[in-house]
Amino acid sequence: GSVRIPSALCGIVGLKPTYGLVSRYGVYPLCWSLDTVGPMTRSVRDAALVMNTIAGPDARDPSSSERTPEDFTWRLGRPIEGLRIGIPQEHYFDVLDAETKNAVMAASRVLAVLGATIEQVSIPMLDNVAAISNTIMLSEAAEVHLEHMRDQGDQFDPAVRDRLEPGTIIPAVQYVRAQRARSLYSEQVDRAMATVDVLLAPTCPIGAPRIGDATVTIAGRTESKNSMLSRLTRPWNLYGGPAISVPCGLTSDRLPIGLQLAGRPFEDALLLQVADAYEQASGWEGLGGRGQL
Repeated sequence: GSVRIPSALCGIVGLKPTYGLVSRYGVYPLCWSLDTVGPMTRSVRDAALVMNTIAGPDARDPSSSERTPEDFTWRLGRPIEGLRIGIPQEHYFDVLDAETKNAVMAASRVLAVLGATIEQVSIPMLDNVAAISNTIMLSEAAEVHLEHMRDQGDQFDPAVRDRLEPGTIIPAVQYVRAQRARSLYSEQVDRAMATVDVLLAPTCPIGAPRIGDATVTIAGRTESKNSMLSRLTRPWNLYGGPAISVPCGLTSDRLPIGLQLAGRPFEDALLLQVADAYEQASGWEGLGGRGQL
């Protein structure tokens, strides 16, 4: 969520491309099987233009796809009439600020007016994403930092060290089981994506929290700020397909709300087409669009 979350909270566009589409060479890793590099831009078109520059095979990154990337701008401006957009029944609307829900559902109606078909889809394992991704992320992040924690542990920020240390004691069996569960989850997403072209959901369940707040309360639940903010973005890192956040409104405190769209692996251009169509129809184009902050 390191691209989509700040983009949603700041009222700009953030694209997480398909895993492997953009080289991670030179980027300090967190977890090798989830990390993805992507652009943060003022508009969807700008994101597509950046992708035309940064996407492509790179022998220096073992996870880099050998696929020759397409022109990510070629579908921009094309009608989305007839495209199918799915809204997940599980997870995304269970713990959600009312203003965010209203803005996201209003965005779905804009897409419907543009000719897209809106329908419900089911991905039951969405509710297990946090457990699966935490096991994978903490294990891989601990491996990255293991020597640093051993030799320079006192130089870590305590909050960072507290998040890394649990990964050092996760059994290998649990990591393997998490990767197997990830495969089952991806199969469920594949089945859902076989019936629709793009999935629609919120990017974050809340507006931007105050600096220094460790927890947030929503729908009667008090949870870790970090866990709450990443609750709705992790599913697409786990799946590996592209996901984009575009502005779709403001809270009563005039804080930006992000609409998240997700697609099938290597269908980034189609995802950008839908995001661009919404952006143009709604006027929520970054900080300088008609829906100004």
